[in-house]
Amino acid sequence: MKKMIEALKTFGLSEYEAKVLLALIAKGELTAKEVAEFSGVPRTSVYDVIKSLMSKGLVEAYGKPMKFKALNSDDLMRIFSRKVEENLRYLREELPTIEKAKTEEIKIYRGDAAIDKIAELILNSEEVVIAASFIPEEIISILKRSKAKTIVCAVNVDDLKNFASQVYRVRFKTKSKHGLILVDGRTVAIFFKNGQTIVIVGSGAGFVEFYRMFLDSIFSSDIIESSK
Repeated sequence: MKKMIEALKTFGLSEYEAKVLLALIAKGELTAKEVAEFSGVPRTSVYDVIKSLMSKGLVEAYGKPMKFKALNSDDLMRIFSRKVEENLRYLREELPTIEKAKTEEIKIYRGDAAIDKIAELILNSEEVVIAASFIPEEIISILKRSKAKTIVCAVNVDDLKNFASQVYRVRFKTKSKHGLILVDGRTVAIFFKNGQTIVIVGSGAGFVEFYRMFLDSIFSSDIIESSK
């Protein structure tokens, strides 16, 4: 009996519900008083337990005085089998989304593929935020073709004054070509150019949130000044 109770609990039944259901299966039609006697469930709890079993479609009530009866074993097995199938279907659909959510995929592009990826991101966006030391000419060319709202912070921003929505100049002088691009608040592209262009692209929530905070710190610092 204990093993059957544990088996029924795996289908979402409480221990009291499992005991009452087994009593009704074994004895057939029972009054609430008889249910308490045969199941071992306290009489004060019997009505609540039966009400719960009825709401799950496992028990029926009828007559005066009120009697209770469990569905036959075939019907119960159909209900439990359907429950298992529903749970498996739910897990089959939802578990992959959890795996995808926890995986913060990062991709690396080099050379022409890197420039092509930056162009794809920028030209298909609605808002672009860039913080860089020195923006390479290839990326400036892409920004000039973009119709997105563009906020740029770099040393060499003069060429973008007539194209970007907001332009900020970095106070220090450098020609080191690296920086990061936040696209629509959802994707980050970090670029480096030292001969060959390399771009690291990520859209995981944690990855993006870290670099969004980093950008906020740059735009609120005193190392930049408005240039427009």
